[in-house]
Amino acid sequence: MSIHDASAIVSRLGPCRIALDLAAHGRLAQELALLGCEIHALGADAPDAGSAYLEWPPAGGETAFAERLRSLGSAGRLVLRTAAGNRSRIEGIVLGAGWSRHPGDMTLPDYAQRTGHTLPALSFYERRASGEDGGLLSRPGIDADDTIARFVLAADQVRGGDTVLVDGADAADGARIVAALSQAAHVLTGSECAAIAPHSLDSVVAVQPDTAAGWEALLDRYLNLLKFDGRLILAIRRAAAPHEPLPEGWPELSAALSSRFLIEMRHEQGLLTQDPLGPRAIMPVPLGGNSTGPWLLVLASANPLAGAGHRDAYRPAALDGDASDAAIPVLTDFGNAYDNPWLYRPMVQMGERLRNDETLARLAEHVVSNTRPGSADQGAALTVYGYRVLETRAGSQAGPLIDAIASYVEAPETNGPEVPPHVARWKISLAFLAGRLCELIGDRGAARRWYRTAADADWARFSPILATKAVGAAFYEARLDIAEGELEAAREALQRGLAIALAAAACPHAEHMGDPARPLPFYLTELAEVIDMGSQCANALAKLPLLERDPGLFWRQVDVRRFGLATWNTDLQRENQQLQAALAGGQPC
Repeated sequence: MSIHDASAIVSRLGPCRIALDLAAHGRLAQELALLGCEIHALGADAPDAGSAYLEWPPAGGETAFAERLRSLGSAGRLVLRTAAGNRSRIEGIVLGAGWSRHPGDMTLPDYAQRTGHTLPALSFYERRASGEDGGLLSRPGIDADDTIARFVLAADQVRGGDTVLVDGADAADGARIVAALSQAAHVLTGSECAAIAPHSLDSVVAVQPDTAAGWEALLDRYLNLLKFDGRLILAIRRAAAPHEPLPEGWPELSAALSSRFLIEMRHEQGLLTQDPLGPRAIMPVPLGGNSTGPWLLVLASANPLAGAGHRDAYRPAALDGDASDAAIPVLTDFGNAYDNPWLYRPMVQMGERLRNDETLARLAEHVVSNTRPGSADQGAALTVYGYRVLETRAGSQAGPLIDAIASYVEAPETNGPEVPPHVARWKISLAFLAGRLCELIGDRGAARRWYRTAADADWARFSPILATKAVGAAFYEARLDIAEGELEAAREALQRGLAIALAAAACPHAEHMGDPARPLPFYLTELAEVIDMGSQCANALAKLPLLERDPGLFWRQVDVRRFGLATWNTDLQRENQQLQAALAGGQPC
């Protein structure tokens, strides 16, 4: 367990100075050292303001354990390994000795490992400041776990670079949890609410907020504070008595939210066994139907369509407070590229867009029909909607969609030397997508033509990382040639893909990465994908002689998952969900 424990410790505390009993935990000390930690012997050599590792049950009994806690000097963090049972006794000693839970102690998977009887194998604490009376993170027991878990769920919904308001009961410790578990740029609490300007927040985390003035009025206030691409993460208790200022259930809350927000997903929190002190979990549930538990947990997005008249107010979340527009690379210059840049995060950005597929598809379909023809907005919406059609294998919708793609790609306003970079991006992405849709409906000739269009397009107009679509298109064209026995045509297509990857790698990259002190974190990852896809073209070229011996042998040498990996993952996840649903319903797969 030493490797696993060392990894878990560093994932919570980072590479740190840590003291432990070297005689008892020498192997763990080695693993921690190999992860960058500075190791000290527990006792006189304990590091100042560092961390300490202890084990329960303690050698020498509980009295010795309490004395050991008092002897940790200025160590600010504690890692505790525990055996099963004795939770109340352990927490009584640790929390009573002036420690509180570390704000990053619990993740959602960890939540199900905690019961009223036992703690997980490793738990994390930090020393309370002198005079601190202790809040949520200083409370023992599973009821406190439940509240902490709601903040942990909220932190999971916060997007990188967000400015977040944490409101409601236990907001101070809730803000610490969100700051520890999310990539938010700024975390504020409800006490700072009066100073927040309208439409200036990226996220609001509201866990049992004060509803004395009416819970629907509270929704209005949050909507007013959120940006037009903002997100509300709400955990609110159902009314337990008549006239209590809380929603009566999910239908009532859903109706109120739907008139203000786009609902993305909701969760249920409850027991996993019949034991009232047993393990609990937070699980996603369908938007339809009522709620069975006392808590209503929901994620909702401000409707980005409301931002159509507020383009000038847009700035990427991560650049809030940065007055220099020169710091925005073309890749992320959504404010200048889109008629309504507020659409980008909820509709386009992978990992940040709406989490409900149906809501996302309806938003994209609306934008396709109601935005300026030839705009980046329309191109983005066509792409999002088109991949929904591809993912659901909705072949009956493919024909009209391919016609719409052709109109966009071939329109005069999307061609010529002055085509805006983001429009060029969507032209190439849509040409590749049209090839996939043509394959879906069996039009292989049209698919080949679309792939060639994507491979020959000017990806450099946008960025070298857009070459993923051009390389992928060349590879997919080669795949069609292989199926038809056109070996030389396949060779030419693979050579084209390899040449594109090499050209993209050779481009100057500084202007695309942004400020060297704050580079775009995804740029090198996607550039590496371009090169990796090119390497698969090279691999296929080298293995082409195997085709004549055995086509299956040739194909097993090529890692096709590299091409459209996100789409492949989505397809696989959907297939797994269908399998799980069939198994749950006792239906054949």
